[in-house]
Amino acid sequence: MDALLDNFRNFIARVGFSILEVSDTPQESVGRHLLFAYLEQFVLLVGGFRHIEVQTGRGRMDLLITHNRRKYIVETKVWRGVASYQRGKRQLASYLKSEGASEGCYVVFDHRTSPETRTESEKIEGFEIRSYVIPVAQERHYEGQKKVN
Repeated sequence: MDALLDNFRNFIARVGFSILEVSDTPQESVGRHLLFAYLEQFVLLVGGFRHIEVQTGRGRMDLLITHNRRKYIVETKVWRGVASYQRGKRQLASYLKSEGASEGCYVVFDHRTSPETRTESEKIEGFEIRSYVIPVAQERHYEGQKKVN
Protein backbone atom coordinates (compact mmCIF):
# COMPACT_ATOMS: atom_id res chain seq x y z
CA MET A 1 0.00 0.00 0.00
CA ASP A 2 2.86 2.39 0.80
CA ALA A 3 4.31 2.11 -2.73
CA LEU A 4 0.88 2.72 -4.28
CA LEU A 5 0.32 5.85 -2.19
CA ASP A 6 3.84 7.08 -2.96
CA ASN A 7 2.99 6.72 -6.67
CA PHE A 8 -0.35 8.48 -6.14
CA ARG A 9 1.43 11.40 -4.44
CA ASN A 10 3.76 11.68 -7.44
CA PHE A 11 0.80 11.46 -9.83
CA ILE A 12 -0.97 14.35 -8.07
CA ALA A 13 2.26 16.39 -8.21
CA ARG A 14 2.28 15.92 -11.98
CA VAL A 15 -1.39 16.74 -12.66
CA GLY A 16 -1.68 19.50 -10.08
CA PHE A 17 -4.30 21.65 -8.44
CA SER A 18 -6.98 21.62 -11.12
CA ILE A 19 -7.61 17.89 -10.71
CA LEU A 20 -9.28 18.57 -7.34
CA GLU A 21 -10.79 21.94 -8.12
CA VAL A 22 -14.55 21.95 -8.40
CA SER A 23 -15.00 25.33 -6.76
CA ASP A 24 -12.37 27.81 -5.57
CA THR A 25 -10.90 25.25 -3.15
CA PRO A 26 -10.20 21.54 -3.54
CA GLN A 27 -12.97 19.22 -2.42
CA GLU A 28 -12.25 16.15 -0.31
CA SER A 29 -14.77 14.06 -2.23
CA VAL A 30 -12.97 14.74 -5.52
CA GLY A 31 -9.64 13.64 -4.02
CA ARG A 32 -11.25 10.56 -2.45
CA HIS A 33 -12.81 9.47 -5.74
CA LEU A 34 -9.61 10.16 -7.64
CA LEU A 35 -7.65 8.00 -5.18
CA PHE A 36 -10.32 5.28 -5.41
CA ALA A 37 -10.06 5.29 -9.22
CA TYR A 38 -6.27 5.34 -9.06
CA LEU A 39 -6.16 2.26 -6.80
CA GLU A 40 -9.04 0.39 -8.47
CA GLN A 41 -7.16 -1.38 -11.27
CA PHE A 42 -4.38 -2.56 -8.99
CA VAL A 43 -6.83 -3.84 -6.38
CA LEU A 44 -8.76 -5.76 -9.05
CA LEU A 45 -5.56 -7.23 -10.51
CA VAL A 46 -4.51 -8.71 -7.16
CA GLY A 47 -8.00 -10.06 -6.46
CA GLY A 48 -8.91 -7.53 -3.80
CA PHE A 49 -12.12 -5.68 -3.15
CA ARG A 50 -12.61 -1.93 -2.72
CA HIS A 51 -15.38 0.08 -1.14
CA ILE A 52 -15.88 3.80 -0.85
CA GLU A 53 -17.57 5.64 2.04
CA VAL A 54 -18.29 2.53 4.11
CA GLN A 55 -20.70 3.16 7.00
CA THR A 56 -19.43 2.18 10.44
CA GLY A 57 -20.74 2.78 13.92
CA ARG A 58 -18.24 5.67 14.11
CA GLY A 59 -18.96 7.40 10.79
CA ARG A 60 -17.99 6.66 7.20
CA MET A 61 -14.61 5.20 6.29
CA ASP A 62 -13.47 6.86 3.08
CA LEU A 63 -11.85 3.81 1.47
CA LEU A 64 -11.79 0.19 2.54
CA ILE A 65 -9.72 -2.28 0.57
CA THR A 66 -9.64 -5.96 1.45
CA HIS A 67 -7.13 -8.50 0.17
CA ASN A 68 -6.22 -11.91 1.56
CA ARG A 69 -8.40 -11.34 4.66
CA ARG A 70 -6.53 -8.13 5.42
CA LYS A 71 -8.23 -4.73 5.61
CA TYR A 72 -6.60 -1.55 4.34
CA ILE A 73 -8.39 1.56 5.56
CA VAL A 74 -7.68 4.95 4.01
CA GLU A 75 -9.00 8.25 5.37
CA THR A 76 -8.83 11.35 3.15
CA LYS A 77 -9.04 15.04 4.02
CA VAL A 78 -8.29 18.47 2.59
CA TRP A 79 -5.79 20.49 4.64
CA ARG A 80 -7.66 22.65 7.17
CA GLY A 81 -4.91 23.25 9.70
CA VAL A 82 -2.77 21.32 12.15
CA ALA A 83 -5.59 20.62 14.64
CA SER A 84 -7.80 19.21 11.89
CA TYR A 85 -4.88 17.16 10.56
CA GLN A 86 -4.39 15.57 13.99
CA ARG A 87 -8.16 14.96 14.44
CA GLY A 88 -8.19 13.05 11.15
CA LYS A 89 -5.51 10.68 12.47
CA ARG A 90 -7.57 9.98 15.58
CA GLN A 91 -10.64 9.45 13.41
CA LEU A 92 -8.71 6.87 11.37
CA ALA A 93 -7.54 5.16 14.57
CA SER A 94 -11.18 4.80 15.68
CA TYR A 95 -12.03 3.16 12.32
CA LEU A 96 -9.08 0.80 12.68
CA LYS A 97 -10.29 -0.17 16.14
CA SER A 98 -13.85 -0.81 14.97
CA GLU A 99 -12.64 -2.92 12.03
CA GLY A 100 -10.00 -4.89 13.94
CA ALA A 101 -7.19 -3.57 11.73
CA SER A 102 -3.78 -2.61 13.07
CA GLU A 103 -2.70 -0.02 10.51
CA GLY A 104 -4.18 2.53 8.15
CA CYS A 105 -3.32 5.28 5.68
CA TYR A 106 -4.21 8.94 5.93
CA VAL A 107 -4.13 11.08 2.77
CA VAL A 108 -4.44 14.86 3.09
CA PHE A 109 -4.59 17.14 0.05
CA ASP A 110 -2.72 20.38 0.84
CA HIS A 111 -3.90 23.32 -1.27
CA ARG A 112 -2.13 26.11 0.64
CA THR A 113 -0.02 28.65 -1.23
CA SER A 114 3.14 26.99 0.06
CA PRO A 115 2.10 23.37 0.51
CA GLU A 116 4.28 21.01 2.49
CA THR A 117 4.96 17.47 1.27
CA ARG A 118 4.94 15.14 4.23
CA THR A 119 5.06 11.38 4.63
CA GLU A 120 5.22 10.03 8.16
CA SER A 121 4.40 6.99 10.23
CA GLU A 122 3.38 7.07 13.86
CA LYS A 123 1.41 5.18 16.47
CA ILE A 124 -1.93 6.74 17.36
CA GLU A 125 -3.86 5.02 20.16
CA GLY A 126 -1.78 1.89 19.48
CA PHE A 127 -2.46 1.81 15.72
CA GLU A 128 0.12 2.38 13.00
CA ILE A 129 -0.90 5.40 10.89
CA ARG A 130 0.95 6.21 7.66
CA SER A 131 0.20 9.83 6.69
CA TYR A 132 0.65 11.44 3.30
CA VAL A 133 0.25 15.21 2.95
CA ILE A 134 0.08 15.75 -0.81
CA PRO A 135 0.50 19.25 -2.25
CA VAL A 136 -2.06 20.08 -4.90
CA ALA A 137 -1.41 23.82 -5.31
CA GLN A 138 0.49 24.72 -8.44
CA GLU A 139 0.63 27.67 -10.77
CA ARG A 140 -2.84 28.40 -12.02
CA HIS A 141 -3.62 29.81 -15.46
CA TYR A 142 -6.56 32.06 -16.30
CA GLU A 143 -7.41 33.25 -19.81
CA GLY A 144 -3.83 33.33 -21.00
CA GLN A 145 -2.55 35.06 -17.86
CA LYS A 146 -0.31 33.25 -15.47
CA LYS A 147 -1.50 33.60 -11.90
CA VAL A 148 0.28 31.98 -8.99
CA ASN A 149 -1.92 30.52 -6.27
